[in-house]
Amino acid sequence: MHWVVQNNLFNERGFHDLMQALERGGIPHILVKVIPFDGGVEPTVDVTGPVVVMGSLSLARYAKARGWTPGAFVNERFDFRVWREHLGEHLLNTDAHVCRFGEVPMQAKPFFIRPCLDDKSFSGMVTSWEDFERWRESALAEPENTQVTADTWVAVSELRHIQSEYRMVVVDGRVVTGTRYKLGDRVFSSPEVEPDVWTFAQRMADRWGPDRAYALDVFVHEQKPYVGEINTLNSAGFYGYDVGKMVAALEAMGF
Repeated sequence: MHWVVQNNLFNERGFHDLMQALERGGIPHILVKVIPFDGGVEPTVDVTGPVVVMGSLSLARYAKARGWTPGAFVNERFDFRVWREHLGEHLLNTDAHVCRFGEVPMQAKPFFIRPCLDDKSFSGMVTSWEDFERWRESALAEPENTQVTADTWVAVSELRHIQSEYRMVVVDGRVVTGTRYKLGDRVFSSPEVEPDVWTFAQRMADRWGPDRAYALDVFVHEQKPYVGEINTLNSAGFYGYDVGKMVAALEAMGF
């Protein structure tokens, strides 16, 4: 495949590991800049055959518009409502209240809110009702704001104490690599993934997946692993996972 990589997105070690893996494998690739508000990239990419992108959701959408295959692994199943339907009690916030952004009911205690879609309309956050109301009023008052609107679907849930967080890479139903990226409240990237977390991730991948490749985030709560969220692999951070294994798995998919 030909890899199209955004050059101004990943400010982390994984970006350099990705470039090294592509160069070592003699895999054709090009670095591009995504043009803000334009939707294009520079330099222009004119290639034939399979193309995969790594970068922002804007680049993923560009890949879809160009008709690249596989381009980006993104579709309508990257949606909290769909995850809950398939994963049930294995989803950490399975009891979340789903509603439109403009209709979030008053919350007496601090709460967690996230968009249902993996569209980066806003980042999931812990907030209080007072702070949320202030932010919602400000966001909806901005006429040029197209990211989050009153009709954006969101999931609202009570707080959970997360002991650790992991990012697992799933390709064609198999967990190929993973990383612990948070320990308590501290960002702590490490390639170490406990066997029970790896086993749980594979069990979830066996149960259901939104696409042929994706990033499965596992959160440990009260000593038990849960699916925290599912992200588009093309736009998810690398943290400490083995990028070379991810590249090899995608290259072996066949298109």
